[in-house]
Amino acid sequence: MRWLMVVALLLLSTMAVLAHGDEDNSDDTAEAVDVSGISVPADPTYHEHVRPIIEASCVSCHSEGQIAAYAPLTDPQDVVWATEDIAFRVINGIMPPWMPSRNNLPLKNDRSLSDAEIATIVAWAESGAQMGDESAYVPATTTSFDFVDIRVDETLQLESPYTPASDVLDDYRCFAFPLDLDSPQFVTGYEFLPGVWEMAHHAILYLVDSTVAAEIRERDGADGRPGWSCYGSTGLSDSGSMIATWTPGTFGIAFPAGTGYLIAPGEIFVLQMHYNLWTTRQPDQTRVHLQLESGDADLDELWTIPLNAPVEIPCPAGVEGPQCERENALNRIAELYGEDLRDLPDRRLRRCGQTLDDYADNIGENARSHCDYPSPFFEPLIVYGVLGHMHELGRSFRMELNPDSEESLLLLDIPRWDFHWQDRYQFVEPVEIRFGDMLRMSCHWDNSLSDDPRYVVWGEGTADEMCFATVMALKP
Repeated sequence: MRWLMVVALLLLSTMAVLAHGDEDNSDDTAEAVDVSGISVPADPTYHEHVRPIIEASCVSCHSEGQIAAYAPLTDPQDVVWATEDIAFRVINGIMPPWMPSRNNLPLKNDRSLSDAEIATIVAWAESGAQMGDESAYVPATTTSFDFVDIRVDETLQLESPYTPASDVLDDYRCFAFPLDLDSPQFVTGYEFLPGVWEMAHHAILYLVDSTVAAEIRERDGADGRPGWSCYGSTGLSDSGSMIATWTPGTFGIAFPAGTGYLIAPGEIFVLQMHYNLWTTRQPDQTRVHLQLESGDADLDELWTIPLNAPVEIPCPAGVEGPQCERENALNRIAELYGEDLRDLPDRRLRRCGQTLDDYADNIGENARSHCDYPSPFFEPLIVYGVLGHMHELGRSFRMELNPDSEESLLLLDIPRWDFHWQDRYQFVEPVEIRFGDMLRMSCHWDNSLSDDPRYVVWGEGTADEMCFATVMALKP
């Protein structure tokens, strides 16, 4: 089953969702929803009041063959057995897993429950979890989340598995997939299926021009293994454009109706895989399913805009030593990922018009960063969605349009970052960005979360950090 490969991603962040009801619940990052003023049924029962919510919002994952098959909620007794923990998880916004807050613009495929649904589940749990009359059950008219079905028109997959390098803990590997196209095509959706989910940190699908074909032939397999090493991006003279991204928590994605990424005959897909090898090192044959439409279709062309902000995270209080010096952090980056990446943290500062003085007040337990991007386009830029990306020290992420102004819009607000639930979010209604409008991305970290704290700068490994985002827009 396609979802079983990512079961452990769910386990990492939600292992206790269905723990026994007598177990003490604790989560120091939980932020409880206030449901005290919400009207609920006087004597809520499972069949009449709770079952419609569970079946509409939970069973799509918690059933046989799905991502949470290990914790089914299809049998009423399973629900009753876990009543206390279900109530705890929903009131604290942990389940269903939906990281954006209610403060940002409305997003598609919102998996969160309404306050009324949360209040109903909590009231039912507190009143003894009565089953009630089964005949009172009426299915909900809508579901909060359905997996997107991607039509598989093209599959990208290596002919032979790739086994990550034995001498690194973070292996970035690029693989080329020339397409035999007679005419232009649009990519209108995709789905990543990691072959070994335990190793998959992220993946990016680039589209490069045929002018780099000779470079690809020179690099591909030069070390006797499929692909080539590619820390940073593709490592080619022209890195091309991003078509698709995958991070833990991303399922199949269909682009907005009437849009797609245009690919021309001769262009080449390059798949960059980031393998994190702390737990395992196995042969991998990750697949990418693509949904295509003819280039003659009347579709608007999409464009992915990458954004970056600096990363300057000191050691937490009580940690001292050479590992807490920034220069040693830069030396580490050069040693692990190549000398040409040593100055990447400084380039991030310069790009954002900042210096280290701007981060002098950062402390390890509360390190923050931001970067402002003014729109250079004279015509309005139509934005359909955004993505934010950090690693395991992340605490919160934000993207704002025209911050600190009367026209301010909160595009994406993730107040409780969870590396295992990242997504490429799409707005219910597209956003128009005009010339001179300002996009600000902000990241927040806590270095005390590290098992081995040190000064952390922008780096390619899972034990490093990033403040990265993409904006999906119509091509100007």
